[in-house]
Amino acid sequence: MSVKPYLCGQCLEEKGEIEAAVYCKECEEPLCGNCKQDHARIKALKHHKLCDLSDVPPQDIQEFLKRLITCPNHETEGVVYLCKDHDVTCCNKCALAEHRKCETLKVLADILHDIKVDCTGLKTILHDLQQQGESLLEHERKHEELVSEIERKALSSLQTIKQKLVDMYAELENEVVSTIADKKKVIGEKIKSNSENLLQFLNVVKQQYSHIDHVENFGTNEHVVLLQRRLEKDTICRLKSTVGELEKSRSYSSFKCVADTAFDSLLIEMKNSLRIKDFACDLSETGSDTDNSHYKPYTERMPHLQSTKDLSSVPMFDKKEDFIPTSCIWIEEYIVIYLYKIDVLLVIKEDSDCVLSKFKCYSSSASVSKTGPRDMVISMPYKSKIAFAQLRYGNVHVVAELKTRVPYYHVTRNASLNQYICMSNREGQIDILNNDETLLREINISSDIKECSPSALSCCTFNSHNLVLITLNIPKESFIMALNLNGEKVFKYNHKDLLGPRQIIIDPCGNLYVTSFRLSLHQISPSGQHIRSLPLGKETKYPSGICFNNTFDKIALVGGGGDLDPYLRVYTFT
Repeated sequence: MSVKPYLCGQCLEEKGEIEAAVYCKECEEPLCGNCKQDHARIKALKHHKLCDLSDVPPQDIQEFLKRLITCPNHETEGVVYLCKDHDVTCCNKCALAEHRKCETLKVLADILHDIKVDCTGLKTILHDLQQQGESLLEHERKHEELVSEIERKALSSLQTIKQKLVDMYAELENEVVSTIADKKKVIGEKIKSNSENLLQFLNVVKQQYSHIDHVENFGTNEHVVLLQRRLEKDTICRLKSTVGELEKSRSYSSFKCVADTAFDSLLIEMKNSLRIKDFACDLSETGSDTDNSHYKPYTERMPHLQSTKDLSSVPMFDKKEDFIPTSCIWIEEYIVIYLYKIDVLLVIKEDSDCVLSKFKCYSSSASVSKTGPRDMVISMPYKSKIAFAQLRYGNVHVVAELKTRVPYYHVTRNASLNQYICMSNREGQIDILNNDETLLREINISSDIKECSPSALSCCTFNSHNLVLITLNIPKESFIMALNLNGEKVFKYNHKDLLGPRQIIIDPCGNLYVTSFRLSLHQISPSGQHIRSLPLGKETKYPSGICFNNTFDKIALVGGGGDLDPYLRVYTFT
């Protein structure tokens, strides 16, 4: 290793350029051979530490060492003393000016043997701090990768949705165009056939005109009379009969394009189908954050009471009314509750005592069901009507009404098929309506269900497996029945603690939730198996209506009535 040539510092003062042989750490300058010998002869210098030139520290280290020994108050003075009273180092000037009365002012060089000159402990601490810093830096690197992976998956989801939309549009376009072509072909063949028959008819009429002209121009009166008789007795009769047949077979059939889905509502649902939500993640936890494993599964979450409201004390009516909350839905930050006996929809904002609005129904209802991001359907069986409504800025607005052939007590929407499932307690039947409110077909319910009393049917809803779920309450037994769209029983759920089940809600995993008068909330698997009973607290008596919020981490529960004050309770799942 080559060593950078140094010139002797003392010789340079005498303007002599002599290459240095050693380096004095105390004097902080290189020395030649002669100056090294002088150092050894001079008493004040002979204990200075000399080192090879190859061990001379770099210039920045030399500057650092120089700053360490320099007095913090006097840049031209070096540190000489250590004042233990003030726990500071100082130079001669500082000692005279500020530390003359200090009892433990020591010369730094004299007490080195009393001070632990060992940085092992500090190196250990710094090593630990270094590892922590490197670990944190690795965390940030992995978190950056995680965010990029989440972004990639989100964009991939967007592309998947886009491709599905494109494929669905292509399928729709192909079906519509193909159907139009088939119908147009049939109609076109009919038009062609009619046109050919009409041209043939017109040729016959034209020919008879020609016969009359020729007879009138070239024949005698006898010819005219004979032609007239033949036309009146034969040809005219046949032509009248022909034109009558042509009139009957004229083209009437056509086609039109009917939109079975409200396009704006469909767009809103599509827009709300994918959203980005903030959440905190910890890479030290087991599992991937991109698959939502940092959330507890729905089968492990427990409900905790967040707030409770006594509905009887809400200042909304002129006098105290006797009413029973029977069903509820959650739209954005609003909870909509149907109050039986007074036939009112009450709109309450979450975490607020404020009643935003009340909507008076035209007749007694049996249920209110959420059908879209802001849409709902209200059943009015005593008027044989159902009303389609929207919640706008906390107010219920009826968009359309439908007169039904039988009274429907519960109506829910099958979003995947864009159909409405309607249950009639009185008739013991379930109907499926198209999106344009026309009857698609009736589900044939098994005789054992039809034999139940009308009051036994409490609610119906629909899950992602195309199953109709109904609750039944008969003497000494309460149960939930799942039917397919052919009316066949798929499963029957009953439990010794299930009493008085009413409204059913479903989480994103397909698990069912239904309340029981025995102060519990039953969680049921998509196949109808009991998962667990969740406690609701002793104050939650006679629950009836229940609903999830949009993010499925809270439920609203209503109940009471009669001798028990009606209430609204909000639970958080954690």
